[in-house]
Amino acid sequence: MYKLFTDGAFARVMRAGDSRRFNIDLKTNRAAIVAEAVATAGTGNAEFSKAFKTLIKQRQCHSIKNYSHSLILRSIARYLGHRFRIAPRSRDSLVKEVIETLGDSTPIYIIRRDIQSFYETLPTDDVKRRLVYSSQIPSRVRRYIKSYFSTFCPGNGHGIPRGIGMSSVIAELVMQSTDQKIREIEGIYKYFRYSDDILIFSYIKPDAIIPRLEEIVKPTGLRFNRSKSYSRELDCADTKKSVAQSFEYLGYKFSFLNSGAGKNPRVVSVGISDRKISKIKTRIICALKNNQKHPDLALLRDRIRFLASNYYAFRNGAPALKTSRYVRSGIYYNYHLCGEYKGGKKSAHECGELKSLDAFYHSLLMSKKSTFSAAFGTPLGAPGLKRLRDISFYKGFSMKMTVRFHPDRVQAIKAVWRNA
Repeated sequence: MYKLFTDGAFARVMRAGDSRRFNIDLKTNRAAIVAEAVATAGTGNAEFSKAFKTLIKQRQCHSIKNYSHSLILRSIARYLGHRFRIAPRSRDSLVKEVIETLGDSTPIYIIRRDIQSFYETLPTDDVKRRLVYSSQIPSRVRRYIKSYFSTFCPGNGHGIPRGIGMSSVIAELVMQSTDQKIREIEGIYKYFRYSDDILIFSYIKPDAIIPRLEEIVKPTGLRFNRSKSYSRELDCADTKKSVAQSFEYLGYKFSFLNSGAGKNPRVVSVGISDRKISKIKTRIICALKNNQKHPDLALLRDRIRFLASNYYAFRNGAPALKTSRYVRSGIYYNYHLCGEYKGGKKSAHECGELKSLDAFYHSLLMSKKSTFSAAFGTPLGAPGLKRLRDISFYKGFSMKMTVRFHPDRVQAIKAVWRNA
């Protein structure tokens, strides 16, 4: 039998950042913390502490203060993932297959859909019955699952909480039937879904696919976000009449010609999406505005470096959790699949969007029309301004430049972008 509430099971679901998030010290007190979680799970009391709610990006997110309860929910989520063979694909693996599919020179049609308010509108009645009354799930686990629904989910049969450890696996269970029905639509030969983001490749025109999508989704109560829905056709037979096409998915922008290439593979250029570039610009402006109100050149510089570089964030209690004390992220590691692809071969990314981003950033610092430039003084060689101008998004990506921040510093850096 799969063991959920043991020392080993709880240790496996601990995460980097838990020490700071729950105000505990996993490095020093790990054994006592795990023992407390085991004792809590062993009481048979399946009532969870109420979560407090915060608004992030106009979405209500939930957080549990009790660390033992959080570990219990994570352990159950891991169990359900094994039990129902739920293994969502990674972002990298999906992007690689999208690139491979686009490289095929045959005519194809692309359909992109985004599910509006995904977590808030997921139907829960069926999956609740499936889990709470399943004789194949241990009774104690079923009590916790029942408590999850009664504590965190609305009573109208729709919606699961963002931020709670078990919600992602519940979402995947809810979507299993819908995913299968979409895959079975005639003409579809590739179907990708990453949370609420759907991408479809078909052999037949979108006009024949889209009505079926609507028929499948409508009874569930889910709705597509019209502003993020579109279709693309790659069926131009005459290469002389072909035109450039592009679409965005999972933070990347895929560009290509809409014609087939005969026996040759289609060339696919992959860059950072316009939406992500726009988000970075917004964060730059937020950082500069905050510096006008609360001058702190060191913090401003760290904020821009955080955006333009690749950072190694220190893991509190990492020796007890993982072999590495740091986790890599940033402008290169988040978008390392950028480049030009032809026949499975990748060429280096030219970084046009990052060079433009550098120009935008420097104009905010230097342009006479900028509301921020006066704050750094003149002449051009002023030390504070020079240190800011030395930061480059292009260099951060192409040279994989890295910086290191303690979790407390990362928290201070990110504070200005909350809800931005």
